[in-house]
Amino acid sequence: MNIQHPGTAPEGGGRSRGAGRFSNNFDFLRFAAAVAIVVTHAYALRLGYVGIGLYDPFVLMGQAGLAVLLVTSGYLITASWESTASPLRFAWKRFLRVVPAFVLAIFVTLFVIGPLMTILPPVEYFGALFSPAGLATIPFFENGSAIGLFQENPWTYVNGSLWTIPVEVAMYGVVALLGIAGLLRRWGAILALAGINVLLWVAWFDDPRMAKIRFTLYFFIGAILYLHRERITYRPVVAGALLLLLGLSALTPYLTVAGLVCIPYLVIYAAHLPVPLLNNFGRPGDFSYGIYIYHYPVQQVLIQATENTLLLPALCGLSFLVTFPLAFLSWHVIERRALAAKNLNTADLRRALGLPSLPGPLTGWWAARK
Repeated sequence: MNIQHPGTAPEGGGRSRGAGRFSNNFDFLRFAAAVAIVVTHAYALRLGYVGIGLYDPFVLMGQAGLAVLLVTSGYLITASWESTASPLRFAWKRFLRVVPAFVLAIFVTLFVIGPLMTILPPVEYFGALFSPAGLATIPFFENGSAIGLFQENPWTYVNGSLWTIPVEVAMYGVVALLGIAGLLRRWGAILALAGINVLLWVAWFDDPRMAKIRFTLYFFIGAILYLHRERITYRPVVAGALLLLLGLSALTPYLTVAGLVCIPYLVIYAAHLPVPLLNNFGRPGDFSYGIYIYHYPVQQVLIQATENTLLLPALCGLSFLVTFPLAFLSWHVIERRALAAKNLNTADLRRALGLPSLPGPLTGWWAARK
């Protein structure tokens, strides 16, 4: 079976409620990627990240999951930009998709989980939380012990997953800036950014924190695959060869490079396979974002409450059983309702946000560019 030229994904990252959303497998891929990251963090938090190698199978699973999320994001966010009438509407849609659920997750973590799990008295907890040092670390709290959280756990981070959210939002900004400048469809622009990214990755390769910059390359490649989708043919033989190459590269020091070559093609190939069960996977809702933003503090709570006595399968299973209802509520109570406001027109948005109308020549220039 050949998948010649995948069609345009539904606007908003496959999350619209129209029928077009269920013509691809993006919902399933995001869900599977989020579950892989849940397993990886359960493994890492039990051990405290100590002694975990770069090529540990569980680490590679989580990195593959994050790569899948960023490839799909680059592909679908670029599709959203191309189908959106104005930069303001694009920003509004991205805001609605990311921020309401993100803010609620931080609130639940710091004002529900925090007071229940801290070893500090309430006055001291909130005093530490609202101190200059405490405010500076929101929403990650890389040192949860600063507010009396998870001090006895192998690792004290409160929600280490959230570092990717501002990075991804920055990528949205890059897409918008390139689009406004008329450079988005020029190969040189994104390739130049990717080249700079590679240089920074090489410079910081020995720093595990800064080396994370390489993951934005997956976003850029996803964007390129969307922009040039009419020129790219997706064939099973190519996907099989890339999958084999990726597997063999695990035996070499070049797995991260092979991942950048192989994973993006494989993700978009898999996203457009005509498998009805996978096409319809997201009909009950898109729970991947909720799983991603809630699982880490849930796992930390379970580790603290059980004094880290749970075996990995039990920790994975329990954390998923607790996280999934939170993700379900996040989608149905916050995310879906927020997205219902995405169809406000530009004039409505300007009135709601108190922004002045753009001059006629500027709006005409933008319409001409679109």
